[in-house]
Amino acid sequence: MDNLLVNLINSYGISGNEDKIRDLIRKHLNENGHEPYIDSFGNIVVKKGSGKDKLMLCAHMDSTGFIVNDICEDGLISMESIGLFRKEDVSHSFIRFENGTLGKIYCCESGIFVDIGMSKKEDVLEDIKEGDTASLIGPYLVVGNNNIVSPLLHNKIGCYILLKLIENFKREDIEVYFVFSTQGEIGGIGARAAANIIDPDYAVVIGTKQSSSIDKKKKIIDIGKGPVLRIMDKALIIHQDIKAMLEDASKKSDVKLQYSIDKDESEGGLLHKELSGIRTGEIDVPCRYKYSISEMVSIDDIDETIKLLQELI
Repeated sequence: MDNLLVNLINSYGISGNEDKIRDLIRKHLNENGHEPYIDSFGNIVVKKGSGKDKLMLCAHMDSTGFIVNDICEDGLISMESIGLFRKEDVSHSFIRFENGTLGKIYCCESGIFVDIGMSKKEDVLEDIKEGDTASLIGPYLVVGNNNIVSPLLHNKIGCYILLKLIENFKREDIEVYFVFSTQGEIGGIGARAAANIIDPDYAVVIGTKQSSSIDKKKKIIDIGKGPVLRIMDKALIIHQDIKAMLEDASKKSDVKLQYSIDKDESEGGLLHKELSGIRTGEIDVPCRYKYSISEMVSIDDIDETIKLLQELI
């Protein structure tokens, strides 16, 4: 597996606390001769080329996680979630606090708790305080037919794709802004701020899409079958110009698309309403077990998404 992707997966970057992953991305860009800038919201922006039309490609660099709400007398740590996920998908997983302290998650009707092996509140307080944040951790594996299993693939995959697109950028007659945005898991705050500054003609969000369960009444989306073009969700119907551009790029690059129509939520659904309206679409890498300790994506789907977006550019 690509060392860059491994480094992204291992980097700490809970929503609102993206310093470590931002430093990793910025260092990689600097070492490869690119000149990113950091805006007031902490977004990393790389501008390439110059032309009449402006295209914004965006992937958020933050992840879901946990924040300490209270420390119980018996040493258990009461946590609140940062971002949306199901408790049953993270129960009995392992987490790492920003200072390196490890713990195990226990979920019940009373909430989310973490056990760091201490039996007294005063002992816990030596390492953990209210307001501290924590992230899922686990092994990264390559399994089956060229698939990756790891926590936090969403949206480290999107950041990886952006970095590869920057690396392969050749055009000079079009103005492209590559945005690694902050706080995507809690309202797309960074992406919305960046869009107001850039004022793009077109915007494409890069993320992951939960694979659908096997249900004969629903169209199945799964890994290994190509990137997902999000046609409609709870807050976004893809702009027809973006749809046509991505489908044309699909034909020219010989990349097969999957199509998604559901009541999910997306960052694109937040972004397209900025300014007087931005022509927005979203392309996703299909992901099994999203927001769990063992998210699974296909390396082939990642490569095909990069190929598609290079043709779009």
